[in-house]
Amino acid sequence: MKKLFILMLTVFLSTFWISNLNALAQSGNSKVVTVYYFHSTNRCATCNAVENVTKTVLNEQYKDQVSKGLIVFKSINIDEDVNKNLVNKYKIVFSTLLIINANGTTNDFTDTAFQYAKTNPEKYKELLKVEINKALK
Repeated sequence: MKKLFILMLTVFLSTFWISNLNALAQSGNSKVVTVYYFHSTNRCATCNAVENVTKTVLNEQYKDQVSKGLIVFKSINIDEDVNKNLVNKYKIVFSTLLIINANGTTNDFTDTAFQYAKTNPEKYKELLKVEINKALK
């Protein structure tokens, strides 16, 4: 009787654990925001500022979300063959900053990033936070 109880308990807990893992995986995937920074091999000071200030905002303001995988930052060199599929998917031709929210909506934040990242990084940080907060909802 004791063995039967242990077996039933093990089956029940295994089933419960697997269903919770599946639910967690599904909910986790639906909440991920991806920030892509596409750039060429040769970059100007503004190109570097866009990447650096973006990473600073993510690491300072969204540290928990980044560590949990809810926000992912990827710097993509458009000149490397390994990145061609992603470059083609988003039709990238030059430096571009994209914020992809959980439902796949793409926000091209390039103009704002290049307008402010180098010349007014504090303003860029504030505008970027607004966009990331929208994407997290």
